[in-house]
Amino acid sequence: MTCMPPLPRRCASHLKTFAQHGRGAVIVEMAIALPVLLTLIMGIISYGDWFLTAHSIQQAANDAARSAISGLTATERQATAIATAQTDMRRGGVLDPTRATFSVNDDNTTVVVAVRYNASSDPLLHLSFVPMPATVIQRTAVIRLDGL
Repeated sequence: MTCMPPLPRRCASHLKTFAQHGRGAVIVEMAIALPVLLTLIMGIISYGDWFLTAHSIQQAANDAARSAISGLTATERQATAIATAQTDMRRGGVLDPTRATFSVNDDNTTVVVAVRYNASSDPLLHLSFVPMPATVIQRTAVIRLDGL
């Protein structure tokens, strides 16, 4: 008959060691996973803000082009389009109309409204976690003047 060393003592010391190493493993896993998770979250927030800004600018250009139809002359259409785009930006609450430039091209067949917005002072577009698209956003809208 062979004599085996007592297992309970040995197992107890191994379990203690394993429990101590287990806590360290959780810290190491967190140190690896947390930066990746934060990068994903900040990327979602930053790009969400950029898409909100770009969509709001496109909507302002669309509304400006639609309102330009009401003008009888090219000068009147231009003034109406610019006023509408500025009003849309103010009402949206996200955009500052002073950081935008507007251009209206009217050839008596189509009206092209271009809005160029400088979003460089938006704090969410300057996060260094992820590469961001351009801070100057330009959108255009075109409407035909057929039948006028």
